[in-house]
Order: sequence, then C-alpha cells, then structure tokens
Amino acid sequence: MSRLTTILSALNGQPRTLSELGTELGSSPAAVEGMLSTLFVNGYVQDASPSADGCACNGCSLKSLCRNAAGDVPPINLLRLTPRGEQYLAGLDSSG
Repeated sequence: MSRLTTILSALNGQPRTLSELGTELGSSPAAVEGMLSTLFVNGYVQDASPSADGCACNGCSLKSLCRNAAGDVPPINLLRLTPRGEQYLAGLDSSG
C-alpha cells in the first residue's frame, strides 16, 4: 500500500487531527504535517473545522463524528477527505 493510500485511508470516513494521524501512522506530527501539506495543495484533504470553507456542521454528513459540532468545544484542526480523495480511494477499491 502506498503512503498516499495509507494516509487517505486513515482519513476515510472520520475527520482526524494531526496528532491522531501521527499516532495511527507511526510518524511524528511534523512528518505527517509535511505529507498532509502536499495532499492539501493537491486537493486530496481539507480542513474539517466548522469555520472552514465547505464545512457547515448543520448539513455535514460527518456531524455525528465531528468533535467540532458542539458549540462549547473549541475548534480543533481536523482534516477530512475531499471528493478528490474519496474518488482516489474508490478507484483503488474498484481496481483491486
């Protein structure tokens, strides 16, 4: 499995913080941050915090999983897949 697939799979279906991704991937948050910056620039991941463009908690399908949905919780920098990231993973499922 490629590193791209590993990172995108870790984000599939559930927004994650940088620290959570680092732990799951067995990498330092600094190393994961570098990889995520590349994925962000290329349109595979996006910020999932309520104030981010494209994330409106009222209509978000991930609201039940999102720790930012509660008004009394301070915003946590969460990342989620973009449609492009989801399409990439879906293409792997259909080819394998």
